[in-house]
Amino acid sequence: MGLEMVRFAEERKDEVLLMLRKMASNVHQRKLMHQSLPLHMRRRAMSYNSKRLPRKFRSAHLSQFSKSGVSEKKKRPSRKFRRKPHNLLKEYERRKRTFVWLETHIWHARRFHMAARWGYKVAQTPCNKGYRACYRATSKHCLLHDLSYEGCVEVRGTETALREGLRRLCSERVGLTMAGKAYGAGTRAGYVWLYEDGQYPYGCLGKVRFVWRAGETEDRRTVWIFAHPSLYRKLVEQLVLIFGLKNALRETSECLADITRNPVDIRCPRYRATSQANGEVEVIELKDTLNRFHLTGPLSQATLAKALRLYKPPAEFDPSRSTGTWYSEFVEGVPQAKKILRQQAVYWGANKDRTSPGELSPGEVIGLVVEDPRLNRPQKRTKALPGIPSRYAQLDDNQCPTATVSTSYSPLWDDTIRNRVTEEMKSTHELSHRRSIEALVPGERCATEAYLQPVPILLLQTPGSQDADYKRLGYGAGWDVIVPAGYGLPLWHSLTRWGAKAAGQRELDMMAIESGTDRSAAPDTILGRSESATAHTEALRRYFNRPNNRRVNYTKLSIASPFRCPWTQLVHEWNGTAKGGVDNPQADTFFVLRDKDALAKLRLALDRKFNIRSIGLPPAALVPLLITLKTRGNPGANAILCLPKREDFRANKRNRLDSEHGPVYTEPLRKDPHERERKVLRAQHLRTLKRLRGQRVREKKRRQRANPGVLVRIAAANNGMRVQEQLEEMAELWLPGQPATVRDQCSRECFGYVTQCCFSLSEGKVTGLAYVTVKGLEKLFKICNKGTFKVLIRGTRSRGYRFATLRLANE
Repeated sequence: MGLEMVRFAEERKDEVLLMLRKMASNVHQRKLMHQSLPLHMRRRAMSYNSKRLPRKFRSAHLSQFSKSGVSEKKKRPSRKFRRKPHNLLKEYERRKRTFVWLETHIWHARRFHMAARWGYKVAQTPCNKGYRACYRATSKHCLLHDLSYEGCVEVRGTETALREGLRRLCSERVGLTMAGKAYGAGTRAGYVWLYEDGQYPYGCLGKVRFVWRAGETEDRRTVWIFAHPSLYRKLVEQLVLIFGLKNALRETSECLADITRNPVDIRCPRYRATSQANGEVEVIELKDTLNRFHLTGPLSQATLAKALRLYKPPAEFDPSRSTGTWYSEFVEGVPQAKKILRQQAVYWGANKDRTSPGELSPGEVIGLVVEDPRLNRPQKRTKALPGIPSRYAQLDDNQCPTATVSTSYSPLWDDTIRNRVTEEMKSTHELSHRRSIEALVPGERCATEAYLQPVPILLLQTPGSQDADYKRLGYGAGWDVIVPAGYGLPLWHSLTRWGAKAAGQRELDMMAIESGTDRSAAPDTILGRSESATAHTEALRRYFNRPNNRRVNYTKLSIASPFRCPWTQLVHEWNGTAKGGVDNPQADTFFVLRDKDALAKLRLALDRKFNIRSIGLPPAALVPLLITLKTRGNPGANAILCLPKREDFRANKRNRLDSEHGPVYTEPLRKDPHERERKVLRAQHLRTLKRLRGQRVREKKRRQRANPGVLVRIAAANNGMRVQEQLEEMAELWLPGQPATVRDQCSRECFGYVTQCCFSLSEGKVTGLAYVTVKGLEKLFKICNKGTFKVLIRGTRSRGYRFATLRLANE
């Protein structure tokens, strides 16, 4: 039977027209326009973007959406609009509420990985591969770091009262205190370890830098103390307790926490003595009011010489242009101000061309008044180099001036001058606008630039290596540059333009290991404890986020504490004492040995020139050591230090004769006693959750049958507490919070831990900072009765023991 095409087309014509009419109409239509299209034409974006539909259906689509009450989606503002200056400032102010930003934050945020630490946003590490480059900068060039997050505390009072009070925070057994005569004149800055009042050798706060103000009388002395933000609040509280101070800006109770608590609008809190017996001592918090930049490397001297140009007032005074009114008042108000500035200029001119800051006196202080840093900046990045000919001419003449109180004097100490410098600073926008109007030749100075206000700064020399047997003399020497608020970023730009390489926190840790000093991991300090707790929490989170079959079973590796160093338990087990108690409150504490006499004798004992038992080391002390691996391998942080046995020495000798680089001993795998218990516990937990889910399902079905036609909902499962208890119990089975033993956790006796470990570029070997117990060190002296002292070191994820040599670390 044939098909008549003409008749078939005529009959289908009406049906096609009806279909098109229904598609174009929105009356009594159950589907939306974009839902009526064929499947191959549908797109997910059609529901909110009408331009995705064919043109002939867009009007119907918009009509449907307008009748449904759905608002039209507005176009997202472009990135150009969102990055406009007024929007950026609002966004920056919002983001500053949680963490404090340094003045160089924007510069760092574009080039560094930023991290939230100690209430600040600080640069962690550069985005480029700059680890080796930063080491080269410290050894041959100039490395720059922003230390402005370290807060400054200003203490004023009579010299007698200050020396007596500050001496209580230090100990002469550790070295020179803040009351030492070498620092009193203000010509030298120093470092000191601080302790709680009367708690030495326990209660260590941390290491701080201090400098006395030069040119003052005994009736009125001032000292600045720069402290890390982790111990800044504790330092203020100790000063308030020692001098008996009260809050000078508001009424408080007798509680120490209430005295030191200040509203946000108070920029510089003040505390004053309430009685004349304390000598009218005053403590002022200058936190976040000063910028402090740390330069390290031999070319830091040349970088400062190029970036800093001494201020010369203009020959003709123009009141309409001048903005440096504080300078004229300072010259007129301070006796012999011109003579002081002249002596500073002569001294800086004689020493600025030295090849390294290590050639100057350790801790030397220089006060300068320099031009605006924005006026002395190269067009492109240029490496600053010292003027060698002039330097040798000075050495030949042998007439180089010496540092005096006048060279250390600086207007920066005056808070009135500091505030005026910040308030009267011309913005970069204003300066650029005046340049565009007045500068006839691009790059040449305009008339306004000659009348910009000068900037007072303070230079503190940082001594480098003083031990040529360990590290070359002067390694790590540099400068600390202190500038007032507002001029941090301009000076930072000038220093980087003159060749200084910026560094972050990771690079500072690298410098500490290269120098053999412990910068942040001393276990008895506030910073060391907080950093250890933070690292332990983060490592545990990453560990338990992995599935069971991807976790390292540290029980089988005989590692009791892989993510932190249990110093208290280690000291107790070696001393055979109980933990704490009413009769012996110090039984659960330890401290790092910093006694200069004891360390000097211990250094002789390591050279086999002194008997370690005759030193009388306290059993609760931890001895800081610098370990160096003899063979390949990097054990990493939290590695254990163990005492060797006779067979280990024989195995090491065989390896050297056979030119083998393997471990001298391999820890045998142990059985995990909790493995079966974990499997049973996990199976029971899953069965419990399945049973509770079945109960909820049956309850829902029962209610549904009782109420047909009604949608029944039941409460969600409240298993949060049960799941949390299960996680804590499983975590305790994987890694016990309190190990049964630390000393005998493996087949070799553990007597210390490595806090930091990495490949040292200066030594060409893997080095690390470690702390060991006194009893364990005395036992090591019995084992290693000849030759060099060696210890066994093993990483937390390895079973192989390797030998390492040791020496005392620099404190």
